[in-house]
Amino acid sequence: MDTDLELILARAAEAPDDVLARVAAAYACDRAEREAEAVAHYDAAWALGVPIELRRRFLVGYGSTLRQVGRLEESVAVLGDACGADPGYPAYKVFLALALFSSGERTASVATLLDAVLDVAGGSSLDGYERAIAEYQRQLLDQALARSG
Repeated sequence: MDTDLELILARAAEAPDDVLARVAAAYACDRAEREAEAVAHYDAAWALGVPIELRRRFLVGYGSTLRQVGRLEESVAVLGDACGADPGYPAYKVFLALALFSSGERTASVATLLDAVLDVAGGSSLDGYERAIAEYQRQLLDQALARSG
């Protein structure tokens, strides 16, 4: 694995303007638990323009890694923007909930996580409690918005 990581990092160093090489380096550093290095590659790839077909997984990884290195406001912004642009992808909401929690926004975190649960559960998989959960989610969101406003 270390050899693969070093090869991937060497490729990114040889071609710093290659967005795919930067994305690969970011993911490889994340897998190796080298988040500080990973975030530098995420930052570079994002600035270069991540192709749309890679964007979902990229933004989850980017937002999560920003959170892990303590760049909490940026993590919330990246994941919040992703949720707004692509609300049909529940993974954004889950990782946004984690970023909100790490930022001390506990109420907004739970509201966001409940929203993701409702997205994923659909139908009757919550044994008929969907309406109640949706109501609790709205109440928590209203509380969170009242505190921030």
